[in-house]
Amino acid sequence: MVDEYKIEELKSGLASYVQSITQPDRRAGHNMYKCPLCGSGSKGGRSSDGAFSITRDGKAWKCFSCNQGGDIFTLISLHDGLTEFTDQVKRAAEVTGVRLEFTERRQDAKKDFAEVKEEKQPIKGRYKEYIERCKAAASKTNYFKCRGFSEDVVERFSLGYDESNGVIVIPYDRDGSYYLTRSIEGKTFRKPKSGAAGIEPIYNKAALYSGGKPCFVCESPIDAISLMTAGGGKCSAISLGGTGHRKLIEQVEKQKPTCTLILSFDADEAGEKATQAAAEELRGLSVPFMIANYSLDAYPNESRKDANDFFRGNLTQLQEDIAANIEEVERLANAEKAAALEAHNASSAAERLKDFIDGINDSANTSYTPTGFSQLDKELDGGFYPGLYILGAISSLGKTTLLLQIADQIAAAGYDVLYFSLEMAACELISKSISRHTYKLCNGFKSNAKTARGITTASRYQNYSQEEKKLINDAIAAYNAYAGRLFIYEGIGDIGVEAIKQKVAEHKELTGNTPLIFIDYIQILAPYDMRASDKQNTDKAVLELKRLSRDFKTTVVGISSFNRDNYSTEVNMAAFKESGAIEYGSDVLLALQPQGMKPGYTKTEQKENAKLVKACKANAERSVEAVILKNRNGKTGGKVGFNYYSLFNCFEQDYGFTPIEYNEDYDEDDIIPFGTDN
Repeated sequence: MVDEYKIEELKSGLASYVQSITQPDRRAGHNMYKCPLCGSGSKGGRSSDGAFSITRDGKAWKCFSCNQGGDIFTLISLHDGLTEFTDQVKRAAEVTGVRLEFTERRQDAKKDFAEVKEEKQPIKGRYKEYIERCKAAASKTNYFKCRGFSEDVVERFSLGYDESNGVIVIPYDRDGSYYLTRSIEGKTFRKPKSGAAGIEPIYNKAALYSGGKPCFVCESPIDAISLMTAGGGKCSAISLGGTGHRKLIEQVEKQKPTCTLILSFDADEAGEKATQAAAEELRGLSVPFMIANYSLDAYPNESRKDANDFFRGNLTQLQEDIAANIEEVERLANAEKAAALEAHNASSAAERLKDFIDGINDSANTSYTPTGFSQLDKELDGGFYPGLYILGAISSLGKTTLLLQIADQIAAAGYDVLYFSLEMAACELISKSISRHTYKLCNGFKSNAKTARGITTASRYQNYSQEEKKLINDAIAAYNAYAGRLFIYEGIGDIGVEAIKQKVAEHKELTGNTPLIFIDYIQILAPYDMRASDKQNTDKAVLELKRLSRDFKTTVVGISSFNRDNYSTEVNMAAFKESGAIEYGSDVLLALQPQGMKPGYTKTEQKENAKLVKACKANAERSVEAVILKNRNGKTGGKVGFNYYSLFNCFEQDYGFTPIEYNEDYDEDDIIPFGTDN
């Protein structure tokens, strides 16, 4: 067999093996590869993008196309066709460069499991007899006395002496299933040679789950015994058999301890490194712990390395140190309890009422932000309030244009705006805004207005008249009047909610102003987890954006794409792509559609809607309406009419707009039954 630590080392070499049999697919994202099993990401594969992913710890893989997964040995079995575990281990070692040392527990490795199991029982019995025999001979060595242990301590921990081999014996449990031996010269620890040999368990592991007593974490069982003896029953201790802190981490990952851990590795360089490494991982696991503090100056210079040195050097001082560490554990626990109580009380209605009243006073004059569209503001009870607003539409109805225009109008009114563009470059957005200003400066003579391309294309600009160039310069001046309050961040797949939070916090710290946040668009935010589905990542993003609006008490407005099957029906909440959290997490849902769309309950209506959508998209001047599908703190169902001039990136309110009332008396034969295809 192979040492379990070697097995773990081989598992960590998964990436090396993957890179030897396939290639990364950068298009699919970080840690994504072309699947070596189903070919996803390769020509002729199951999917065009690589769906093969390695987890962050580097020990597991999964293909989301063929739905296979596992560790390095699973992959070797599937890819190389090696069914025997030994062969899989050897293959993994070849790739990773790990040196293996195979040991046989039995000379006859071909004996079946039943025979092996049958043979183990007498071995355990011999261990127990051996330990009892060594315990009876404990008085024949002065080793324990030299370590500062009394006869009571030797008896309590069943310590023994093997006279024939000149070693002391430290049992790990009462049934004798595991023990260590140590030379009386103090040079080496040795494990049993058969039966329970292998990975050394944690000494006194039960102490982790025996109640509230603080538990010291040591390197040696001798140190653990020293601390438990000096502690007088007020603490417990375990030992890891060295500085291998991973043994502790793996144990607490399986089952969280019921006590506070006190890290007490040796006072040397290796011990310091182990302490810091263990502390970092325990923090990540939310396991309560502290680092032991000893009064090192109170111990003789020659005896200040480990707990047993302290025990022998100055027992009284060690007892005081243990008491001080226990007191610190209690202080930390009380502080944590007080913080938890404060957090609990903060959720009471009385405390909430204080926050409510303070909020009214703080925002008495700034409770909402007008959008710049009076009819839309009327339907939204004044404009944008702190919260999450989501705007959706099918393609070519001006989602980005409307969002950008509202952002411009809010910035022009004196508010700071952070605009996160995940699809278009900043220069494209600026050219759209300047194009809109040329249209507005023409006083309705739209033939003189300039398109975004007409502004940015040098060859066209050079042929413009002086009047046309003046129009563009005036538009630039109009844009520049508020551009200092509009902050544009661009990125493709590399901006996530956490990055947005950082930018908002940074802006507030630098300027003292809380900005409104615009996001174009939600579905292409950087995913939280490459292994999760699009829906899961979108749901997470929406919930985090909602939290962002609440934490900063500001407005977050995001664009959402629509499902493709919503081209022939009136807009509804189910139209939003990956709609689960969008529907429930948003405060306000807005949707754009061509004016005059019908519900789409019948085949006739759906055909008429499809024609309407097609005609609307074909027209440079498009009559659209914004529908309020959800308004957590206001009325729903309201509609606002707009004229969208797509060439010049401009929305204007349609003051002659009147929502159409529909007669819902349908021909029974024309109604589409629920659950059937259109």
